[in-house]
Amino acid sequence: MKKPATLLTIAALAALATAGAANAATELVVNGSFESNVIGSPYAQLSAVTGWTSSVSGNTAFEIQKGATQGGLSGFNPVAADGTQYLELNTESLSSLSQTIATTAGGTYALSFAYSGRPDTPGGANSLMNVYWGSTLLTPTALVGNTGGVWQSYSQHLTALGSSTVLRFESIGPVSAPTYGSYLDNVSVMAAVPEPETYAMMLLGLGLLGFMARRKPAA
Repeated sequence: MKKPATLLTIAALAALATAGAANAATELVVNGSFESNVIGSPYAQLSAVTGWTSSVSGNTAFEIQKGATQGGLSGFNPVAADGTQYLELNTESLSSLSQTIATTAGGTYALSFAYSGRPDTPGGANSLMNVYWGSTLLTPTALVGNTGGVWQSYSQHLTALGSSTVLRFESIGPVSAPTYGSYLDNVSVMAAVPEPETYAMMLLGLGLLGFMARRKPAA
């Protein structure tokens, strides 16, 4: 027996809601690979970088690097974790970098990024970095950036408490060489899991589908 047009429409809407939930991954970080502010030399100090805020101000608030000659020393491998440029925390002192992410209260998000220490840090000191999601410290033990010239990776699933969440990277070392900081690249926050309103729409569509099916006349 042919299904009523209304039933077919509701079924289609329910299928779309389910597909939308399965493909709800959306990149929320602006300029997470630090490619927007193109530099011509191996490194450049900038007063502003697209999407990001620094804890310090002035013409040396940010430092973007590219290639394998950071700090005048060659040998960084790979050159960048994503694209051709990456950022170094600390220019003239220990500093932090942050971005306000648009979130939904109760939504689940996937955070990931790449980090490393500088191969030429005096005394071979490792860099140290804390990461915050809003007021929550994600790294009770600070992330240690090695000096071997190799990217390390970090990933974690998080829940948002409000309509926006500040993602912050805070350099806390090396204290012995505060102008040498952690390299950071490929920062990503993905809304990879359906948010509450997506579930609500999907359940509504499925509920209506069930209701119409129960009302369908017998063959």
